[in-house]
Amino acid sequence: MQSGNDLEDLSGQVAIVTGGARAIGRRISEALASRGATVEIFDLAPASETVDSIAAAGGGARFQVVDVTDEQGVKTAVRQVTDRNGRLDILINNAGLFAGIPRRPFWEIELAEWRRVMEVNVDSIFLLCREVLEPMKVIGGGRVVNLSSNVITFGMSNLMHYVASKGAVSVMTRSLAREMGQFGIAVNAVGPGLVTTEITTAEIPEKYLRLVAEGQMITEAILPPDIAEAVVFLASPAARMITGQTLLVNGGATVGGV
Repeated sequence: MQSGNDLEDLSGQVAIVTGGARAIGRRISEALASRGATVEIFDLAPASETVDSIAAAGGGARFQVVDVTDEQGVKTAVRQVTDRNGRLDILINNAGLFAGIPRRPFWEIELAEWRRVMEVNVDSIFLLCREVLEPMKVIGGGRVVNLSSNVITFGMSNLMHYVASKGAVSVMTRSLAREMGQFGIAVNAVGPGLVTTEITTAEIPEKYLRLVAEGQMITEAILPPDIAEAVVFLASPAARMITGQTLLVNGGATVGGV
């Protein structure tokens, strides 16, 4: 009988993590590698620190500069991963815009800004899922985990393009699960609350971070490893029969289905 650790053993598997250079993406990459996966990081920011950290711990990782909104760039990057490794098992769609988005009423949002948020947060998932389908079909299955947000449960004023984009992620996750399930591929999402990272602490006042935590049932700061462990669970055999779901990791800030 397998132990819990055995059920999260990803030895021999290959995972793509978008936005894996920093913050939550880095922790996800490190967590996947710690379970034995070879991690391929797609990011515009340099990911050498993440790659070096994984190597120091005895894992394997590589980095490609990839604009996840560029169709041809995504095609080329995924093909390089499969050519290099001979397989692809896991896709983590983590890349997205949040911390640097200006907060303003929806009627003040410029169309170009709206489109940019949608392009990064939504279009990228469509492009990546489309490209990983064939390599996952070849091995007879796979796992996709998309990063949504708990804001989809209650909305958020002055950030409608972000809220709409993350709502799209969860709805896309359900549709993708239905379409990809016939090939043995599970698709789920993780919806974090407000996570304390080097990015959010640089952009968001500490007073606001504390206020959000106080509104949770578990009134501690949500940290990147909290999200990374949820992602690893959904990417692993431990979640074999879970698909089409959005798992909220928010300290109980919201209650109910999505």
